[in-house]
Amino acid sequence: MNKKLQKILEDIYKMNGADIQSVVDAVKMRRNQLHLQDAQSFRVGDTVFFRGRRNTLCEAKVEKIKIKNVLVRTLDGTRWNVPGSHLSTEAVNA
Repeated sequence: MNKKLQKILEDIYKMNGADIQSVVDAVKMRRNQLHLQDAQSFRVGDTVFFRGRRNTLCEAKVEKIKIKNVLVRTLDGTRWNVPGSHLSTEAVNA
């Protein structure tokens, strides 16, 4: 853990309830921004890979970009609504 993060955690332990709620709200907002960026990094027609049920590697084509998720169709025709952060353009990193 780096010193900056350690300082932040120490400060959190000193906060009252209202201050902690402000931190929680900020974290949620940042997570939403990151999910949006992840989904928007793909384009319709891109070939992507992700881990499906039972951790199986799935190859799919992007059909639609949503706000935080990406609608993809696998080679067998199954449609999945996948968070952008779960997609990769390389099979080895999916």
